[in-house]
Amino acid sequence: MKFNPYLFFEKSNRLRAVLFSFIVLCVGLFIIDFFVKRYTYFEIEGLYNFYSIYGFVMFSIIIFGSRFLRFLLGRPENFYDNKAVDSEDYPTTREK
Repeated sequence: MKFNPYLFFEKSNRLRAVLFSFIVLCVGLFIIDFFVKRYTYFEIEGLYNFYSIYGFVMFSIIIFGSRFLRFLLGRPENFYDNKAVDSEDYPTTREK
């Protein structure tokens, strides 16, 4: 049987193991940040776990900003109804 990488996570045990290892990795990196000496250009960069907090805040701004943009720029589902290529009638074939 051929290995299919897309079916690897079909079993919940494998998915749970990958998720658990990801959480352990994140917690480990969070703890390591308290013991690393930083040489920074700006003072705020010297705060503990600044980059993880900054990344989380920026990620949240991107997500909620996209929801706001969707509200502003969103179109109804049938916006291109008459103008879409697949809405055109197909020409009938002439009989010979």
